[in-house]
Amino acid sequence: MSSLYLEHFRLSEPPFGLTPNGRFFFEGSARRAILEALQHAVLDDDGIIVVVGEVGSGKTMLCRVLADRLPRDKVELVYLANPSFGPGEILYSLLADWGLQAPAGKPPLLVIQEALMERHAQGMHVVVLIDEAQAMSPESLDEIKLLSNLETSQRKLLQIVLFGQPELDQLLALPRLRQVRDRVVHRFDLTPLNDDDACAYVYHRLRRAGWQGGALFESKALLQLVKASHGRARAIHLLADKALLAAFAQGAQQVSASHVQRAIADFKLLAAPERLAVGPRGAAALWSGHGLLLGVAAVGALLVLGMGLGYVLSKTQRPNPVALVSPTPNSPSVPAVTGVVTPAAVLAPAVSAPAPDAAAAPTPNPAPVETSAPSAAASPAVSVAVSAPPAAPAAPAVASDAPTGVSASDDLANRYALLPAALRDGVLRTRQVFDNTAEDGWTVQIGIATDVPAAMRLLNSLKTQAPVWVHDRQYANQQTPSWAVYAGLYASRNEAAQAVPEFVNVAAKAGRPMVRSLQRIRTETYPERAPS
Repeated sequence: MSSLYLEHFRLSEPPFGLTPNGRFFFEGSARRAILEALQHAVLDDDGIIVVVGEVGSGKTMLCRVLADRLPRDKVELVYLANPSFGPGEILYSLLADWGLQAPAGKPPLLVIQEALMERHAQGMHVVVLIDEAQAMSPESLDEIKLLSNLETSQRKLLQIVLFGQPELDQLLALPRLRQVRDRVVHRFDLTPLNDDDACAYVYHRLRRAGWQGGALFESKALLQLVKASHGRARAIHLLADKALLAAFAQGAQQVSASHVQRAIADFKLLAAPERLAVGPRGAAALWSGHGLLLGVAAVGALLVLGMGLGYVLSKTQRPNPVALVSPTPNSPSVPAVTGVVTPAAVLAPAVSAPAPDAAAAPTPNPAPVETSAPSAAASPAVSVAVSAPPAAPAAPAVASDAPTGVSASDDLANRYALLPAALRDGVLRTRQVFDNTAEDGWTVQIGIATDVPAAMRLLNSLKTQAPVWVHDRQYANQQTPSWAVYAGLYASRNEAAQAVPEFVNVAAKAGRPMVRSLQRIRTETYPERAPS
């Protein structure tokens, strides 16, 4: 979030950052009661605990504060922020967290049970906190059931707390997960803030950030802000930050209704921007709203022009060097395509083996990546466009300069013929670009799906103007291919890293966003290629 206005309003730190900070925890609107109930349930009750709340309602903050307030002399914590595990990965994650390994031939669950028995003998409670649990697959939740079965004659050896969006309820309602559902002993709803609590929340954050004055927001302006946020903490943060920035840019000492209106308009533009025409890769680096305001503040004379034209309009622009559906002169190998549809419009029944009903999960032993993305706040979602084939698609041939091991005679059209249209077209076009050694650059890995339905769910959840890529690959210890989903194509690592915040919210459901190079991706194996 912006730090431009801190000195202007005499604040010691940004009051509306999106990274959860326990020092800013708001105890109103039953948050304190829920936290205390969670502490009691974790220490005294047996069974699975579920906390459900909408996107941006403060689940991760509650999870972090709970972890901070549990007595560490009595509780050993395992925090899993990325629950998109494949089969067996939760068990191995626990072992890795404890620095253990399962000997050859010994089931990991047995090793975990022995470790839990040791901790129980020492009087320790072991608690596993799983954030964004709605992204778990049914297979992973089955493993949660196995872990919940570990017990002594007096109590459970492991306490599990699931934090998730309302989709978690739908996941637990699946008939195959009835035994998991039966083990849930407590369920808490994290509801949106009402208007009074939302106003109190804004000033609570401001005071924590060093504000010592009176009403920084005009009463009408604050009411407009909380109404537009619908009580979601994340929306409050985005709107308040933009309103403070607008007031600072005009030299105002108080946030007025006009500043909030500008913030709301900017927020709506970000939520549903129009598609922008973009030229060749690397030629479309566009101003962000905060960057424009910094320049406006520096020259002074352009304040009014900058606020009137740049602040609102520039927020709709993001770097989009290459469009998957609009080939550039630098990418002659990508044929022109007519028709643009969203993934939701082309969802088709899966033709592969039955798939989990949860979000895509990373595959075991993933290929190494060059750069883990920095922790960043998720940008509001924007509309997605993935190229769809013409009515009677003809399978494009693999580029003649495809890497060694990919035969030009291999019938890729038949190979991918049974995939849903959007996925098939995305894979074929991705291979034409990614396999072409003349193409170089960087992209952002959003996540890895283990089957076709999971790949389609991941594509469907990806809201971006950037080109979307789907790369099928296979590992030596894996029987079936998996699907890596990427977004964007950038001329440098730095450009790709700057684009990462746009994808954090989606990637949280499928894994941490990572900056990848095309050169490195080419070293990974296709299903028809021998493992490298």
